[in-house]
Amino acid sequence: MLMRNLSRFAHVTRRDGWRVATRKAVSYAFRTIPSAVQGKQDVIGHYEFILGEEQGLGLKLAPENVPEGSMTWIIPDFHASSGGHINILRMMRLLKERGFPNQHVVVMEPHRWSSIEEAQASLNHSFGDYGITVSLGIRSIEPCHYLVATGWQTAYWVAKYRDAIHRLYFVQDFEPAFYAHGSEYNFAENTYKLGMTGITAGSWLAEKLNKEYGMTTFPYSFACDLDLYKPHKKRPNSKKHILFYARPVTPRRCFEMGLLALTRVCERDPDVAVIFAGWDVSGFEIPFHHLNAGTVPVEHLPDLYSQCDVALILSSTNLSLLPLEVAACGCPVVINKGPQSSWLLSEEEAAYCDMSVEGIVGALTDVLENPEKAASLVEAGLARAGASAWSREADRLAAFLPTISVNKHVNDEDEQMLDTRESVER
Repeated sequence: MLMRNLSRFAHVTRRDGWRVATRKAVSYAFRTIPSAVQGKQDVIGHYEFILGEEQGLGLKLAPENVPEGSMTWIIPDFHASSGGHINILRMMRLLKERGFPNQHVVVMEPHRWSSIEEAQASLNHSFGDYGITVSLGIRSIEPCHYLVATGWQTAYWVAKYRDAIHRLYFVQDFEPAFYAHGSEYNFAENTYKLGMTGITAGSWLAEKLNKEYGMTTFPYSFACDLDLYKPHKKRPNSKKHILFYARPVTPRRCFEMGLLALTRVCERDPDVAVIFAGWDVSGFEIPFHHLNAGTVPVEHLPDLYSQCDVALILSSTNLSLLPLEVAACGCPVVINKGPQSSWLLSEEEAAYCDMSVEGIVGALTDVLENPEKAASLVEAGLARAGASAWSREADRLAAFLPTISVNKHVNDEDEQMLDTRESVER
């Protein structure tokens, strides 16, 4: 445990600097202190903050006082390996090149930055310096054309901000499902009822939020960086390798069910080995031949994927970018069935399994023992990945944004004034 923590500290130090790493270590240590020592939890203060407060003056916004197409994105604190933040910053960069030059990030509390300069330097180092600016604290929002919520904790503040022409919600997953069906589930779910326009990661979310919550939605599809994700030469090996996207800290990735299924596959075939990628699994009892790859640097992923004979990627909510990125490297993919996970790849491009131990075992075994099927999946997956492009998805979103009706986001005070004026005229 000590060596793992020291290794993690060193990794964060290289990525974000020693001051940030130290603050994270202190924060983690504090969370491990028994609650009796910490004192009482301020539940009221925590959730009252999330529910937000009204900000802004209700200004009459125009190009003279707000730059046309300016976008401010409210994000939870970021780090370089966060897939959600990578997706947000990628879309910001692409939109900046497509007629929305003013791209700004507000980092919501709690965050680990001591200054704007420190946060800006880390953002540029982690995601590239593309002229995206940063401010700290939810009360640092300034008037803008488009104000964008991201994680559900940011949504209430965006909905209550008055000096934005349009309020958007960049939804990457059905976040209520991250929690047991209690208070946080309902706090998260209620954000879909705040009247914002949803920009969703894929068609499943767009249809779900529109049908169940009445949101106006626009889906973008997934793509991958084909300069990075491409087949690498496969090295000779006597073992057949299964890549497992292992995230025991993320319940929706179904680590436990996958582990049981992999145990049975390896019991049946001693020539199978498993590569665990996504998180450190050294704290788990794993009775078969395996490699604990942990969190792999992005630049090393394509070679890792290319060495595998099949990849198991499970998700009980919206699927990640991983299936398409793995397919782009020439590795066949096994995914669980369900509308949340089957909207991206067809049955010719991926093998689908029931979300059960037996279903997973059957699908993996079928691919491993059927070279013709594996080859067909590889060919179709490569073609699908090759046909994708983030630039095309950004083009579609850039064309959609100007079509959003101004009337959808008129301030309440303006609506009352309009109603009064119409009554007088009648």
